[in-house]
Order: sequence, then C-alpha cells, then structure tokens
Amino acid sequence: MGFWFGGFGGNFTGSNVPGLTSPPWRLYLRLGDLVDPGPALKALFWDQREDSINLGNFFTMMTGWPDSPNLSQWNQDLPAYYHARAGGLSFADGHSEVRRWKDARTMPPVVKGRTQFLPPAALIQPGNRDITWLQERATRRIIP
Repeated sequence: MGFWFGGFGGNFTGSNVPGLTSPPWRLYLRLGDLVDPGPALKALFWDQREDSINLGNFFTMMTGWPDSPNLSQWNQDLPAYYHARAGGLSFADGHSEVRRWKDARTMPPVVKGRTQFLPPAALIQPGNRDITWLQERATRRIIP
C-alpha cells in the first residue's frame, strides 16, 4: 500500500529522510483528502519487488519533485517488474493499470532470499522517469 495513505497510524513526523516526512508532504487520511492529486491519480496498491518488501507499505520518496529530478531516489522500496518490465497498480478511484518501467535503473536484478535495501539507504537515480511518474501519483506538498 502507498505510504502516503495514512503513514504510520495517521502520522509521520521526525523522519531524518528528506522527501519522506509529513509535513511538508500530505498524508491522506480520509477520502475527502484526495483532492490533490485526485483519486484517479493517486496510486494505492502496486506490485513490489520481493527483495524490498519490509514494512508492508511502499515509500515513494518525494525528494526532487517536482523541479529537481536530479535528486530523485529510491529508499528501500522498488516496484516489481515481473510482467515484461512492468508491474500492476491500482488507484484510489478503483481503476488499475499495468505500468511498463522505462528506466533500467528501476529494475536491478532481484536478490533472492534477502531484503536488498535494508538498512535504509538512499539509492539516488538522477532523472529516473519512473520515480517521477510515481511521485506524480503519490502526494503533494501541504499548502498552508
């Protein structure tokens, strides 16, 4: 499940990981919160690689979004690509999509039998279009 749906028990503060804290990024707690982006652009569930499953949610790092794509990165969680370089996603409005990943860096070889991305460490991938695509479907800054 997308991390930005509820975080950890309805909040997520004090993170020392840039791009992964609320505020400034919005946690969606109620259906009425899904105004930016709307439900059709809010990824809820998707396939995650077997070697990056850890907490049962998927952290989409917001670092670099929207205007500094050279700072884009993964942190622990990577999407699966088991279906011809693609993975399935479902959205808050109920529709689903199969997304074919564009950047080869999104799909490093799976490491069987272990979680590759623990302990937490940023995997910086400047200009990765797949990260930007997920960021566009993750959350938005809280506007005071």
